[in-house]
Amino acid sequence: MCRRILIAAVVAAASGRADAGQATCSNPGLPIGAVAAGELVPGRLTLNLASSLLPIHSEEVVDDPLGPVLDETHLRLLEMRLGGEYAVNRWLAVGFGFPYRIVDVDVAYKNPTTGEPVPNASMIHARTETLRGVGDPTLNVRFARDAGAFRLNARAGTSLPLAGTVEDPHLLGSIGQEHQHIQLGTGTLIPFLTVEAQRRFARVTAAAWALARVSLYDNDKGFRAGDRYAAGLNASSALGTRSWTFNAAVEGYAETAETWQGVVYESEGNAGRFDLMVGGGASWRPSKDLAVFADLRVPVYSAVAGSQLDYGPVIGFGVVGTFDTARRASYGRTVDHAVVAPAGSGADLVPVPKRITVFDLWAEWCPPCRELDERLAALARAHPDRLAIRKLDVVDTDSAAWQRHLSPGKFDLPHVKVYGADGRLLFERSAAPPDLAKAIEELLARP
Repeated sequence: MCRRILIAAVVAAASGRADAGQATCSNPGLPIGAVAAGELVPGRLTLNLASSLLPIHSEEVVDDPLGPVLDETHLRLLEMRLGGEYAVNRWLAVGFGFPYRIVDVDVAYKNPTTGEPVPNASMIHARTETLRGVGDPTLNVRFARDAGAFRLNARAGTSLPLAGTVEDPHLLGSIGQEHQHIQLGTGTLIPFLTVEAQRRFARVTAAAWALARVSLYDNDKGFRAGDRYAAGLNASSALGTRSWTFNAAVEGYAETAETWQGVVYESEGNAGRFDLMVGGGASWRPSKDLAVFADLRVPVYSAVAGSQLDYGPVIGFGVVGTFDTARRASYGRTVDHAVVAPAGSGADLVPVPKRITVFDLWAEWCPPCRELDERLAALARAHPDRLAIRKLDVVDTDSAAWQRHLSPGKFDLPHVKVYGADGRLLFERSAAPPDLAKAIEELLARP
């Protein structure tokens, strides 16, 4: 894989301290959107199964009818998300996300002085239990376009209120009834928008992205989730390897206060927070249509309103597969297209006389190379009398082809070497497929 497909994993859980209870968690879930979105290839279906794990530990002394009690809580938040996207054309795709959540709560009440268990402490605010169920699914559309050296992506969509929600826990607590603040969904439609800009620099792809998820109204129990905003910077590179991609990221997540019946409870629940996280990850592509990834984010700064739990490290992992459902473009019989030498060969690259000659250096394991091939096929069909395409499979970084044609200039894939009709080298470049195709198209537009 020449570029990171998708890794985004921060569980935006919010929590708080009760006057006579324990720190609890409301609406654990993943932010919508991902960095380094893949190219849109018409007819391509991309499916991914991603998981995110966030362990949280909290200790605090709370008031109880028996006196001060040390509340020790362990929370383990696990979300598994099945996602998919279908590319309608090169600028439009439709997608979905379907989460399943498991929230494991382990509560122990102890004497704050001796550490001995307090078996008769009040349990109305918290209890040891495991909650599981579907989260709110999402539907979205993605728009993509090229703007100079940048690739721009925007996703717009909404969550669907299909997951379970709870009754007002503050009301139940005020009358002495058992309750909890953990919800698997929000009970409302929540629209979201993500925007992203990518640019490739030599062997590194850089991306900047931003997310807005705005809660517009209360659910039927009087709950309104907080708005969520996020932004991040990401850099990814294969670092000279054939089937690995490594990435580093810095991300910020902000959330406004949730409300119950229009009231913000700072003593318990989410009253707003901001978290800055840094991390990195790696993905491995065992075949051209399959990638496995792992990711780690670590909080480095948090600012919270009221009393809330601190995030721990967030671990993400999953698998991505692509399936081409449309017939790929072909060169046809009327164009000048040929394989220049055996795969991996370090043969000379000899241009075709009186034609612009494009030497396309590619490899089977490089997904962007497949997109470039389609773009070159379209150009060759449009200019059959002026353009010649010559392809060389460089196989891997150890081949003679790679060592002769790519290593000296520290080039990467996809890569082209373009000669004019007079046999003179016009340019040689490693870049994203749209950039390479545009540069060749501009040459062809000249008289």
